[in-house]
Amino acid sequence: MAPGDRAGELRLRLEAVELLRLLRRWWSLRELEEITGVPRGALSHYVSGSRVPSTGQARAIVERVLERLPPGRLLGERIRGAKGMVDTQELVLDPLVLRLASLWASHRYRGRAGKVLAAETAGVPLATAIALGLGADLVLARRSRENPYRGYIRGEAGEPPFSVKVFYAPEGSLQRGDRVLLVDDLARTGATLEALAKIVIRAGAEPVAAVVLIALGSEWRRRLAGLVPEALAMLEIG
Repeated sequence: MAPGDRAGELRLRLEAVELLRLLRRWWSLRELEEITGVPRGALSHYVSGSRVPSTGQARAIVERVLERLPPGRLLGERIRGAKGMVDTQELVLDPLVLRLASLWASHRYRGRAGKVLAAETAGVPLATAIALGLGADLVLARRSRENPYRGYIRGEAGEPPFSVKVFYAPEGSLQRGDRVLLVDDLARTGATLEALAKIVIRAGAEPVAAVVLIALGSEWRRRLAGLVPEALAMLEIG
């Protein structure tokens, strides 16, 4: 945030209030005091909306929450609470998970990525939240070319002829020189992300990183080597 950016400062202050309100659904004020380092009395005012934290206080709140309660920790707690029955669809629609993931991504990639690319799968809510946090455009790659009168950029991954994933993004949705963040909710083999990366490259754009909510194993990261400079999972299992 540039010095004197009043709109950015206001956004940060309201962002901190929104985050505290979401956290308050699961944690007591005493626990939030331990997480944020802010006295319970002040937290109570922020959560109720009777006061708004200063810019410095808001920045400290967001940074401490991301440091002490990152998305991976929250996801781990949710999975342990599920006792082995993990519904990733439920996790990716959890408002707190989406907000923390959005904040985490925006702090890491704001100014580095101007577009977010995702496949038309369960990862769309996550990609939407991250795009909003970054102030970036959201582009969706679909499994079919829906408009026969429009051109598309194709990306594919897998072992032909039976296990190939193919996605299409409309021509013009990605421009030469665009810096693009790839987002998915769950990565196992990495085939979806590989197809998305090929779309970006064929459009003449630059893949900045691939970000997933939950990764199972490490094959997905090996698959993306050479296509994407950075591949990060908020929670890795196995």
